[in-house]
Amino acid sequence: MTQQQSNIPTPTNIQECLTIQAHFVGIPNITKKNHLEFFRRGKALEIIGVSWVTKEVDSSLKDNEGRMPTLKEVESNIGIVKTNAPHFDKKSWKNELYQMIEMGTEELIKVEEDKDERDKAITDD
Repeated sequence: MTQQQSNIPTPTNIQECLTIQAHFVGIPNITKKNHLEFFRRGKALEIIGVSWVTKEVDSSLKDNEGRMPTLKEVESNIGIVKTNAPHFDKKSWKNELYQMIEMGTEELIKVEEDKDERDKAITDD
């Protein structure tokens, strides 16, 4: 899910990408102490198809291609990106991640069910 597939505004720079990520991963401010966990949680989101960095931010990407911020990009913004995002401890983060997986699963099931219904309607005609 890139931000274009949701109602999240399209970020235009890496700081905006990191700000959005902060809200999703439950780490409001990037610090020396938490930057590796911030990065790791971003990569977990990338595994489930979430990405904020698109061609608008990284011109080396193709249209409809996305990625999460790199470790270097996270490290470059230690102390700079500060948000009012909620804080998730590790247990809360795992629950949030699981909920995102469940939402994605439900969306895929609905798409498949809708397709099956359309196919059935076509064959019934």
